[in-house]
Amino acid sequence: MKLTLWKWMFWWGSIGLLVPVALILRWKLLGSTFGQIELILWPSSILLIGLEGQRSAFIIILWYAIVIVANIVSYCVIGLLTWPLLRFALRRRGLI
Repeated sequence: MKLTLWKWMFWWGSIGLLVPVALILRWKLLGSTFGQIELILWPSSILLIGLEGQRSAFIIILWYAIVIVANIVSYCVIGLLTWPLLRFALRRRGLI
């Protein structure tokens, strides 16, 4: 299976989606609070401060969607930045 840039970006974007979903589920089901490690894994979660005092369900859902998409984009940027390093490592090992 040949690894392409698009596949690499897809996997990074998927991780960018799964991390916030897992953290939200953990928060809702287990009642755990957000700490430093959650902020590292989900950097755009800091934008949830904008929900303080909101009452509208539509605004809350929209804001969560925006924050999760921002996380997907940030993970895709990390994937894009690591792509040349991955290609270099694979070429050095003769896998490409």
